[in-house]
Amino acid sequence: MQENKTRLFSRDYIFIMIAALGTSFVNYFFFSSLSLYAEKLTGTVAFAGYLSLAYSVTALVSRPISGLLSDRHGRVKTIILGTALCVLACVLYGFTTNLILLLLIRVLNGIGMSMNTTSAGAAVPDIVPKERLSEGLGYFGLYTTVAQAIGPFIALAIIKGGELRDYRMLFFTSAVFCGVSCISGCFVKYERGMKRERPANRTPELEQADIPAGKVIFGFELPVLGPALVMMLYFFGISSILSFMTVYGKSREFPVNQLGWFFFVSAGGILLSRLLFGRVVDKRGGDVIVIPGLIATAASLAVVPLVPSLPYLILLALPYGVASGVIGPSINAAMFKRCSPGRRGSVSAAYFAAVDVGITLGAPVMGWIADSAGFFWVYLLSAIVLGLAFLIYVFFVSDKRYR
Repeated sequence: MQENKTRLFSRDYIFIMIAALGTSFVNYFFFSSLSLYAEKLTGTVAFAGYLSLAYSVTALVSRPISGLLSDRHGRVKTIILGTALCVLACVLYGFTTNLILLLLIRVLNGIGMSMNTTSAGAAVPDIVPKERLSEGLGYFGLYTTVAQAIGPFIALAIIKGGELRDYRMLFFTSAVFCGVSCISGCFVKYERGMKRERPANRTPELEQADIPAGKVIFGFELPVLGPALVMMLYFFGISSILSFMTVYGKSREFPVNQLGWFFFVSAGGILLSRLLFGRVVDKRGGDVIVIPGLIATAASLAVVPLVPSLPYLILLALPYGVASGVIGPSINAAMFKRCSPGRRGSVSAAYFAAVDVGITLGAPVMGWIADSAGFFWVYLLSAIVLGLAFLIYVFFVSDKRYR
């Protein structure tokens, strides 16, 4: 019995991870290629920022609704519906080069991704043992690591010819990946089991005794807003990596088909940090991990424009990846621990909304700075924003301050 209560890699946990994995692959397909696609269609980098803006704003606006649907109608149903919308969007990408239609399709993609990621993120604390929450969230987040390591290689290999037909092949490949996610979601059974019989350690009385419902602002409990602000600033800063690394590499005349190694090495750093530090956070709290992680990320961003060649840039990806791997799961776990269990869908929505806001603001700002002033100032601004996130965390959000 005790083994079952503390088991992490359950059947449902694995299927939810697969359901999130396919859509995450598509995210990294597009992170590494849409800037090149936009540049091919328009001749500028700025339209890539508009595509990212349309996607992120839509995902952001959809987060509270996705969280509410997840809390009221079930995580699994919301995952499946959201992933089906992603399949449709990927298919539609392949049938138009009209800029307005591409923006509208990106909106549809944002709605679907919001539903998928919000509900999958909320399902994890339903399934994993409470005393292994940070570890469970960290391992679950490895689906993004796998996608980050392999996705850009796949995308850049498909579009290496640079022709429109190559991009169409990428979009249809993306639809297949999302389809696999949708099918995987259909195999998740824990909510059906909960309807028949709630596990003994998940009774309503015990759940509500964990943390009482707190003050709600804009549909989110007050204790999650501080961590969400840190995550927003964090993703504002690293949007310079997520959205523009390939364009930056191209501007430095690095071989575009070899830039995937940056994402591969950073993914290795993320994997290493998840394997080493998840249990540390559960036992000692997030401060011991998050604070040095924010410092390391800021330092890595500041050094990006100074690297003399591609091998040095790839080497820099390792500390960047290690830091990135610890920050998200640690802050996400803190948000779940600081709110009532009945609002886990809303907590997941707040976390991903912070991600969306960061990218929504960061991508167009970074794109504008890149076009007008160059990438040196892009990465300098990114480092400054990470420094601000560090200060807010230390003085307002840390475990010590919360207690």
